[in-house]
This record gives sequence, structure tokens and C-alpha cells, in this order.
Amino acid sequence: MPIPERSPYIRVLPGTDTLDIILKNTHFPDDLLSENVECHLRWEEGTPVLVFQFKQAAYDFSEPLLASDLKNSERGWLQQPAITVRLLLADSVIADKISQRTFSISEHETDGIRKAFDS
Repeated sequence: MPIPERSPYIRVLPGTDTLDIILKNTHFPDDLLSENVECHLRWEEGTPVLVFQFKQAAYDFSEPLLASDLKNSERGWLQQPAITVRLLLADSVIADKISQRTFSISEHETDGIRKAFDS
């Protein structure tokens, strides 16, 4: 399979300890993260791709982790023994609340991502 295009409905923010994936609340419903969410890693043409699957399949997305896009960003998340991915959704402004789900990438998969970023 080819590398999927980046989603216009999310933003990837590398941090010192985590890789944050921010969902735009104009596209995703407020309660999306209260349901079952799965996160998997797959590889496409040597590129790591995070795959998120929701109970409501219409909101599923795949986000490639492109070294070229993230090379000038914070790299602390990549130095952790196992990468932690936080999926964040800002609920409506009125509620002033942020929902989050946290996922850990295995140490073996983390090593593979590091290698992809170092090459």
C-alpha cells in the first residue's frame, strides 16, 4: 500500500515525553474518545503509520510519521524506551474540556521508528 496522505483534521505535535495527535473538534464529535479506540502501527514503504480505529468507523484515520515533516520538531518523544502517543480532542469551547486517550508503542516498534527517523 502507498503511504497515506496526512489528515487535514488532525495536528501532530511532538513533545518532550509524548507524541500528541490533536483532533480538530470541528470534524470529530465531542464524545468520540469516550468510546473504544484502537491504535496500531503499520509500515508503508519504510514509513511508520499510526492507524486509529474508532467504534464509528467514519472517523478512522491513518497518520504517517514522516521524518521530513518532524525533523525540526522536539525529539524527546522519540528518545523514550517506548513511545507514548496521546490522542487529544478539545470538546466544545463551552465545556472547556480536553478528552484524551493514551497509547504505548512497543519497545520493538519504537526501535523501528527511531531507525526510520535516523536514516
